[in-house]
Amino acid sequence: MADYINKALIVQREPWYKNQTFLWILKSTAINFVLPFFNGVMLGFGEILANELVFKYGWFGFSRVSSPATALGLGPGIPPAATQEYKNTLKAENNRLEKLRTE
Repeated sequence: MADYINKALIVQREPWYKNQTFLWILKSTAINFVLPFFNGVMLGFGEILANELVFKYGWFGFSRVSSPATALGLGPGIPPAATQEYKNTLKAENNRLEKLRTE
C-alpha cells in the first residue's frame, strides 16, 4: 500500500481553447454572432409593438393625428393627443376671450 501512496498520478489536460474542433468553432460563432442578431431583432419588435400599443390605446396621452400640422399645434383645433385638462384649459381661455370681445 505504501507503493501507491508514493506514486502520484499526474494528468495533463490541454486548455479548452487549444483543442479547436469544428464543433467548438460552430458554438463560438453562434454565441458571438447569431445570438446578438436575434437579441437585436427581438428588441426591435418589442419597441415597434410598444409604440403601436401606446398610440392605439392612447396611453400617456398619445394618439395618432390626421396631419403633421395638427400634431405640431399649427392647424385648427386641438391635437387629439391633448389631455382632458389641456382641452378644458383651452375651452376656458376661449370662453374668457369671447366674453371680453362681447363687452
